[in-house]
Amino acid sequence: MTDPRRRLLLVALVGAIPWTVVTTGGVTTLFFPFGFLGVGEPWRVVTIYEYLFVYTRGLPQYVYAWPLGVVLYGLALVSAALGLADLEDRRLTAGLLVLVGLTQLQFALGWGGRPAYLAIPVVPITTTVLVWWVYWPDLKGVFFEVRV
Repeated sequence: MTDPRRRLLLVALVGAIPWTVVTTGGVTTLFFPFGFLGVGEPWRVVTIYEYLFVYTRGLPQYVYAWPLGVVLYGLALVSAALGLADLEDRRLTAGLLVLVGLTQLQFALGWGGRPAYLAIPVVPITTTVLVWWVYWPDLKGVFFEVRV
């Protein structure tokens, strides 16, 4: 079992790494919770607000999985922060992190299914390892306990 500060730090670190990396035609795009960074000529940052309300008209539905994951991540961050006051439900935090990973897997599979695109889903692996390493030891008795 890890202490609440360490859990909060680890959940916060998930927001600091690229969630999905998409490459096509020599341009690489790194998707973060705040927006995405286009690495090419020129470098460009697009906020999640711009992504949702300026650039997504007429795009496929899988592009909305990324912002949904951001909302779920925000909820997981709040849940982990509640641990500082001994109010965290670790099952909720773990479940939200798993859902974040699943949304980003869908997002990456959507991009990767297009011709000439390569999508690498980073955060599904990260959240799975985090839940397994930090939350699973506390939860395995909760999920598999048989009550008579």
